[in-house]
Amino acid sequence: MKARFGALTLLGLTLTLSACGGPTDPTGPVVPPNPDVFNLNTLKPGQHREIEAKIKVNVVMVGYDATRPGQVAGPRDVNVSDFDGLLPATGRNIARIPSAYGTLEPTGNSYQYDYNFVYANQSFEDGFFSYLTNNGSEKALTYYQKAYNCQDVPADGSTPNCETPATNIARPVTGNLEVDGAVAENWLADNAARIGVDSSQYTVFLVNWYGRSDFKFHSYTRAEAKDSDTNTAFGARASRRTNAWGGTPREGKNQRVWFYDLSANPEAWTNNWDVTSADVDGDGVPDYRMPPIWEYGTRKATYRFFTKVGPDLALVTRYVALNLLFTPSPIYRASLTPPNMPENINLNVAFEQGAGAKPVDQVFKAQLSQSRLQPLQPFATLTNSVRTTPLTGDLFDAYKCLFPETINDICSPDRADYTGDRLFNLGLNEVREQYKTLTAYQVPIYAFNDDQNTQPGLLGVAIDDGVTGTQALVYSFLTPDLNEVAGYGFTDTITHETGHHFSLSHPHDGYDAETNTDYGPSADFAFVNAGDMSNTVMSYNDLTRGFGQFNLDSQYRYLTAAYLNNTNAVLELVQEAGKVQAVNAAAGNADTLFASALGNYQNMNYLEAASQAHKGYRAVIEAARSAGVNVEAYKWYERLDGLSTAAKPQPRRVNNFLPVKGTAIRPETNDYLTKLRLSK
Repeated sequence: MKARFGALTLLGLTLTLSACGGPTDPTGPVVPPNPDVFNLNTLKPGQHREIEAKIKVNVVMVGYDATRPGQVAGPRDVNVSDFDGLLPATGRNIARIPSAYGTLEPTGNSYQYDYNFVYANQSFEDGFFSYLTNNGSEKALTYYQKAYNCQDVPADGSTPNCETPATNIARPVTGNLEVDGAVAENWLADNAARIGVDSSQYTVFLVNWYGRSDFKFHSYTRAEAKDSDTNTAFGARASRRTNAWGGTPREGKNQRVWFYDLSANPEAWTNNWDVTSADVDGDGVPDYRMPPIWEYGTRKATYRFFTKVGPDLALVTRYVALNLLFTPSPIYRASLTPPNMPENINLNVAFEQGAGAKPVDQVFKAQLSQSRLQPLQPFATLTNSVRTTPLTGDLFDAYKCLFPETINDICSPDRADYTGDRLFNLGLNEVREQYKTLTAYQVPIYAFNDDQNTQPGLLGVAIDDGVTGTQALVYSFLTPDLNEVAGYGFTDTITHETGHHFSLSHPHDGYDAETNTDYGPSADFAFVNAGDMSNTVMSYNDLTRGFGQFNLDSQYRYLTAAYLNNTNAVLELVQEAGKVQAVNAAAGNADTLFASALGNYQNMNYLEAASQAHKGYRAVIEAARSAGVNVEAYKWYERLDGLSTAAKPQPRRVNNFLPVKGTAIRPETNDYLTKLRLSK
């Protein structure tokens, strides 16, 4: 890696650096500064900087009580000691797919967590539950609430219907007060100050309404959520009822709140309606889920001991709230083309159009997708271009060979191409041709608008270059069934997949730094599908069209670190070229800007931090160019030749979401997640 990328060292090497220089001896001789190297405080040429931030995390109990002194812990008592040893002291972000090529690649963002445990008082709890009652609407039981009562999903897809409830549930669900999740989130944020909590800090509200005299069976919704192209009402689907929500951005208010309510009705997304089956995703491994609160330690039936309530909430706080929502690791590098990061980005959409498929303008809104993606690249000029070619010939064959199990006549076993190498090479050759005349960074997006039901449910994927883990091509897929039956168009999928390309991970799979574990919603981590119950188009539940507060915070942290470390790389190039004096003034100004950026970063003003870091970076790179220093962007499409198949690095790939040590490249989806996403 060092030999391949020389002095830049941005694709693998990591060195932790303090904000100031080394110690000096005031009694020793004064050493004049070396005119051939920079003498800076925040910037350190050629070194990789870790920005370490102290992150306060409020953990607020609403409807839970601590055990009184001298008393025995009872059902649904939750004590701070329940969290001991289960919450991390620190966190560190890595670029997950590049790290799968053999060496963990830190982004330059690390954290020290400072936990603030708060028990809401009676007035706060009364106010919140009264608000839910007054702002909810009584609805019929959903499909999955009935499935919980019966502990059965009929094989023919009909509505569960049992004369008597299943004998292994603690109590049947008899009502369904539906409350808008964002409305509940906003109430919690707006009233947090009443209990001494600053909701502009990362805050988890752990909610329990059960056990109060005013308890109502309830669930949370985002009923207005619709597909951007088809207007399919995903929010109306029974499978989209939730027991959590958060991350909603609000104009003029920094709000960093996510709530998780174990007393809400059983729901489909984490399969907590099913307290009978051990393995719900069919991978042969038991799946750990959080049941409704009344399933903990009852006399009638016990799904889980009541003493597990607190530890389970700790697991959700760590593996969902912290790792997937508040301080997640990205899937790709935010820098895109280190060390020369792009200022102009074109969303280059190629529609591969089936002869009988719907016209492009009925399934894709290019400008809408661009406007939603712009906040992820706030300092770049985004444009889009759309072209259409027939889905025929070699391209059609290569596309269909991604799904050989359904196209046996085209892809016999010896031609099956599960890795997509044939399709990748077609895209690679086209990208190379485009860059002969184009100067803006191109996001190569291929939208396969098929007029045949070629595959069962893959909507898209953002793939890497297969050599360094650098983001490369974006694919999006649509078939007649996915469009007309499932209700999808291209706009939201392309926004989602380009979100990956720009760095973001799903909110249901991620990385835990202290244990060096990469995980998804399966086995011991099946419950982390709760991360999808948040405001982000990166989830699978189709309840959000754009990017939420947690996405933007994370992206701006990644960009701040990327600008800092790419500036350090550029300054090293300047030193090697002997141009220090020509760039010195710009470097000094940039050093001041980066010091201010890090101050804003520590104060959670992440957009301002990234903005100042961007200004410092631009000052240095422009001065370097003016001085004649060649600052070359990394071009993945030019670095793939000359490697035999045997010589190529083989990343760790898995076809499931089971936890692994280190990182792994996972599928965009699997049969279980696809079935869940297509469920009504």
